[in-house]
Amino acid sequence: MLQRAYHEVTGKMIVAESIGFAGTHSITNILSEVPGIDVSHGSQDFGNKAPLGEGAQTIPEFLSSMSEARNLGQTPIAVHTLFPPQELKPACDAAGCDYWLLVRDPEAQIESCYAWITRCVLTGNAGHFMQVLKVSLNDLNRTGIPANLSNALYYFAVNHVLSYNFVALGLGTPTRKMEVLLSDEAAFRDAFAIPADVEIAHFAGDAVHEYSHRAKQEDDTLAQPERELIRERYALNFGGRGYTLSDMRLMLGY
Repeated sequence: MLQRAYHEVTGKMIVAESIGFAGTHSITNILSEVPGIDVSHGSQDFGNKAPLGEGAQTIPEFLSSMSEARNLGQTPIAVHTLFPPQELKPACDAAGCDYWLLVRDPEAQIESCYAWITRCVLTGNAGHFMQVLKVSLNDLNRTGIPANLSNALYYFAVNHVLSYNFVALGLGTPTRKMEVLLSDEAAFRDAFAIPADVEIAHFAGDAVHEYSHRAKQEDDTLAQPERELIRERYALNFGGRGYTLSDMRLMLGY
């Protein structure tokens, strides 16, 4: 009955989109303990919750699965789908599904991404290594930044975070800050349409802080990347204009 009552109050479908590295595991764990919420994380298969790379629905199928969950009395919430924003946002708008971008201080999000991609490459993930080379090498040479492994990994992280967020913001996607959601109960309830009479364990003394990517790089022998130089010279071209990390911080209010 509690789940049904929650659905009748909210009637919501919510996609909290993120490239990752913004507390998505913590937020998902908090939501998974709230009665009446059906939450997926890092999945493009809402029905089966299959992790990325192990099964995917089309976007219409994904939203249909969310709608089915809502019809069963749940509030379906998808976190970190990695569907392209330019495809998922208009589909969500048409389906009456709330779609917003979960963000974090850009430099912190980049550092978390850098820790992740470093671990992937140093533990032998050939696919991610090839991605790093494809994304980074030409741009490092073009911008006069030394093309070594550390710089390539860090440049990849900068581009991975900023390019995704810039696309989403360019579509007019509203944003919510991870730092606020994890510290402000009212903001969390508003973001995920959780009524005041439904307890959230995270704000009732059982706080969740799950760090999915270590800030410390995996191999202490890896040289430090030239962070300041890369952040200073990185620019993503949209319509003939170069958008920078400073632009991102300004747009997000950091």
